[in-house]
Amino acid sequence: MMNAAQSGKQKLPLDGVRVLELSHIVAGPSGGMILADLGADVIKIEHPDSGDTSRGSGNNGATFFTYNRNKKYLALDLRQAKGKAIFERLVKNADVVFNNFAPGALDRLGLGYEWGKQVNPRIIYCAVKGFLPGPFGDRPYLDELAQMAGGLAYLTGLKDLPLRAGASVTDIGAATYGAMAVLAALFRRNTTGMGESIEAGLYETVVFWVGQAITTAQMTGKDATPRGEKTSSGMDDKMGWGVYRLFPTKDGSQVFIAVTANRHWTALCELLGFDDWKDAKEFNTNRKRSANKGVLAERIKAAVLQYTFEEITAKLGDKRIPYAPVNTPMGLVSERHLNEGKRWLDLDVAGHKLKVSKLPISMSETEDFGVRMQPGTIGNNTDQILAEAGYSAAEIAAFKAENVVASTDRMFTDLPTEGG
Repeated sequence: MMNAAQSGKQKLPLDGVRVLELSHIVAGPSGGMILADLGADVIKIEHPDSGDTSRGSGNNGATFFTYNRNKKYLALDLRQAKGKAIFERLVKNADVVFNNFAPGALDRLGLGYEWGKQVNPRIIYCAVKGFLPGPFGDRPYLDELAQMAGGLAYLTGLKDLPLRAGASVTDIGAATYGAMAVLAALFRRNTTGMGESIEAGLYETVVFWVGQAITTAQMTGKDATPRGEKTSSGMDDKMGWGVYRLFPTKDGSQVFIAVTANRHWTALCELLGFDDWKDAKEFNTNRKRSANKGVLAERIKAAVLQYTFEEITAKLGDKRIPYAPVNTPMGLVSERHLNEGKRWLDLDVAGHKLKVSKLPISMSETEDFGVRMQPGTIGNNTDQILAEAGYSAAEIAAFKAENVVASTDRMFTDLPTEGG
């Protein structure tokens, strides 16, 4: 990969920031990966035997590969006194400790924030947890549970059948907010010299997301009904738009059309030949269109059915009317915008050549977000990390003999996780 000097662009913004990541599965690893992609030197610390839980998951490592690029790997037993001493030396020269262990796990190990700030007053701790401080603050939690308790599953689902989103949105969302808070703490530290203890909550993340529904419920005095099977049918959508739904096309595909402005409405009428509706007073505002969405939907459906997917989307694009296909994961791998826009990163790991998504941001004056390091084995960089921390080869060998640290070639494990 071309470096910043060769490209004429700036270094990655977190170049020089060191992060110690103590995490597993999705929430912690995705937050650590965001910081790593932005240039931080992220050291992923795993138990020598078990490693990250996702190394032993049933999806053949897909979760691990997705969220663990651009990191170094240290296999370290934090339950041993010598392991804690090694961690202390690392904390002295680190900027961030990012974890999603079970609530209180680091404190029980004697390695929590109160200990950390005595070692390094500039250290920033970030914990991705189920709940922020409060009555439930110490409860273990998971993505799907947060979607249920926070109201997202209710709003997404069918009547009497709450449904979670089809991705680990809560884990990644909470971790992203945690990473954002880390950046804010790093910025403030430049003037105060002081660190911070940050918590990001899965539950509170979902509650934040459903804020529109919470406000509406208070204003109307009643809960919205679940979006359910009519989410994209247009008849009962809860977003408040007159045209906001899927329409079938002549070749058996579907296109989602969203009319959120009067100019979209005028353009759609021109496209479909609805001259009688284009300037009709009964449809000239969204409130009016929303009150007549059933009538609108039936006529638009019949008109769209006269076109193939390629034909109608070409016309919608020319008219700058918001639209979308219904993509599948495999469809996205070959999708034009992602490929021509160079939004993929290439992994070559454990016999798999994979495309994984870049961070969903672009920075014009900064070198590209690339894969500097492939997802590693348990303890892949142990010797290098300890040597950089000042340990001699003899000391490192002794640590290995006592099972305090390890260097392995194991990518996967069926052993239970540690520390979570």
